[in-house]
Amino acid sequence: MQLPIQHTELLLEEIQTDGHSPLKFICDDSAIYYCKYLVSVDRKELNCLFYELVAQRILTHLQLPTPEVALIKISDGTIDNSKVSANNRLKINNICFGSKEVPFANEIQSIQAFGKSFLNSIQNIEDLIRIALFDLWIQNTDRGRDLGSGYNYNLLLKPNGKYGEIIAFDHAFAFGGVERLGMFNVKMNSYSNNLFQTPFYKAVCKHLGKRNTFKIVEDFIPLLSQ
Repeated sequence: MQLPIQHTELLLEEIQTDGHSPLKFICDDSAIYYCKYLVSVDRKELNCLFYELVAQRILTHLQLPTPEVALIKISDGTIDNSKVSANNRLKINNICFGSKEVPFANEIQSIQAFGKSFLNSIQNIEDLIRIALFDLWIQNTDRGRDLGSGYNYNLLLKPNGKYGEIIAFDHAFAFGGVERLGMFNVKMNSYSNNLFQTPFYKAVCKHLGKRNTFKIVEDFIPLLSQ
C-alpha cells in the first residue's frame, strides 16, 4: 500500500529526545505529525527510519494498534533552522518520516501505579502480551529499556469513552537497533530492554492469569509466520 504524502504548514515545536528529536508539524490534511529526519551525517539513521515504517506495517497487518504514518514534505516557509537545534540540517522539500498524532493520548509512564482499577480500564489489555511478543520477534531494543529512573515503554494510552486503548509507537530501534544493522537474525535474539521484563507487563500477566496469558501467546504466535 502506497504511503500518503503530506506537506507541512506550521511548525509547532522540536521535541528533545536522545534519538531523532521529532518535529511536531501541522500538515495540509489538518492533522499533527511527529516528523523525523536525519539529525546527523550518519547514514545508519536512514535504516532506523525505514525500520519505523516496516514495524508500523507489520503491526497493522497483525491488527495491533499503532499510529498512522505518512511521508512528510517540508514546504517553503515552514522551517527556520535558527529555531531548531537537532534538526538544523532539514531543508525545504526534504522528506521526513511522519507519525500521525493520536488525539488526547498520553504516554504510559513508569511512575504510574498498575493496579487493578487501571488495568480494568484498558479495553485492549491483552494486546500488551501480543506487543511484547512482537517486540521479541523484531528485536525491538527500545520498549522496556531501563532508564534508571524508570522504564521507557513507548506506549500511548488513548481514551475511548470510559476505557483506554494501548497503542504502540516509536520503532526506530527495531531489528536489533543501530548496533546490529545488517546482522538481524531471528535466532540471535537479545532479551535485554524488553517489554516482558517490565513492571507493567508483569502486572498485566498477573491480572490476566497464567492460563489466559498462555492462551493469548498460543493464538498469536502462528500469526508471526505471515
